[in-house]
Order: sequence, then C-alpha cells, then structure tokens
Amino acid sequence: MQTRHIVLKTLYNTRDLGGLPTIDGRSTKFGVFIRSEVPYKTDRSDIDFLLNYGVRATMDLRSEREIHDRPSSFESLLPYYPKSLFRESVSVSNDVPKTRRKPKFKKKDKDFGIDWEEEYINMLENGAGWAREVLNVAAETPGCLLYHCTTGKDRTGLLTLLILSIAGVSREDIAADYCVSQIYLEPVYDTLPPMNYDFYVTPADAMLGLIDYLENTYGSVVEYIRKTGVSDETMEKIRKKFVE
Repeated sequence: MQTRHIVLKTLYNTRDLGGLPTIDGRSTKFGVFIRSEVPYKTDRSDIDFLLNYGVRATMDLRSEREIHDRPSSFESLLPYYPKSLFRESVSVSNDVPKTRRKPKFKKKDKDFGIDWEEEYINMLENGAGWAREVLNVAAETPGCLLYHCTTGKDRTGLLTLLILSIAGVSREDIAADYCVSQIYLEPVYDTLPPMNYDFYVTPADAMLGLIDYLENTYGSVVEYIRKTGVSDETMEKIRKKFVE
C-alpha cells in the first residue's frame, strides 16, 4: 500500500504528492512528484530506496551558497537541476530573501515572529522567472521528480502550491500538506544552525493567506502561474502525468 509520507533513515520530510483529491473528483498520482528536505550525506539505503521508487531526476531550489555547503547526494547520480529562487547567495541557515520589493498588501498581525504569509507573497512576487523555470522542469522531466530546498518547507512548499494548484487540489488540502512539515522536521532542527523557533513553523494561515492573496490579486493561483509566462500547454503536461 502506497503512503504519502516516505519513511527513510536520513530524510524526515519526504512525501509523495500522490493520493490527494482534486476538485473535479479525481486524484493525484503517486510516483510523479516527491518533495523533501535536502538529501545531504544521505544513507545509501535511502538513496537506493528512492531510486527503486522511481526517482529519475532531482531539482534543487537552494542558493549557490547552500549547494556549495551541503551538496546533494543525488547530484552525480541523476539529472540534476539547480533552480534557486534567490539570485543572491544566502546563508544555509536562512530560507528568507534578504532583499524584497515593497509589499503590495497591508501587513497583518501574526502570532509568530516571522510573518510567513508576507515572506511567501514576496517570494512569488519576485519569483516569476523562477516559477516559470521550475514548472517547465516539472512538466518535461520523465519519471519521478524529487525536488527540495534546505528544510523542504518554504521554497519547496511554494513549488508544491503551484503544482497542486495546477492539478486542481483544494486550498484546504494544499494547506494541510504544507502544515505537516513542522512535525516531520523535528528531528532535523537539532542538526541546523541555532535559530529562532519562529523559523521552523508551518502555520496553516501562512499558506491560506498566500492563496487568498494570489486569488485576490490575480484571480487564482493558476492565473498567477499564467502571468509568470507558463503556457497552458505546460500546465496540461503536468496535469496529464500527475492526475488520475
């Protein structure tokens, strides 16, 4: 029986995007897209498991500095696509862009020190070219694509939002998938540089607020994707291979 959470020895936040219902009554396929934290110094048994699972390419969403400091275990094994969301080099301990354009929205009061909704909005508003590039890779890669950033929650969460929105998954299920990273990553936090706990949270309001912003600003998440230059043909390729 296939499960969404892939239990491994050295990767904790790894899960298949399959098995999610779509708003038209279908579901997403297993073995097409896998999200994860960085596969760094990955146990050989985990590598073999993922290769046997069907992973045929990896996409790395980290900065050049992060890739240099903690290279992917799959870089020399499979087609490898480095697609950084941030153009500048950033510290391995920082998933947040240092330079952002002024937000187009009013900042809300938050329970957390980091306003992840604001951060994600700014990432996507400044990341149109990135969105276009990563979705083209997602559409064209044969076999199963594993994609990741450092923790597998923020940049990875944004790409997951785009892919699942193209597939027609509901906003509630997209937010639910985003939220569980905080739980799965607990064993990883001790291995990362000391940070404020606020950095590690994945509150539902952050993803739901981002979706609300994209819907209010562009009409829908898919319309945002179109505005980045992703063609309907590219999105249909993703749907064809990813939706039952």
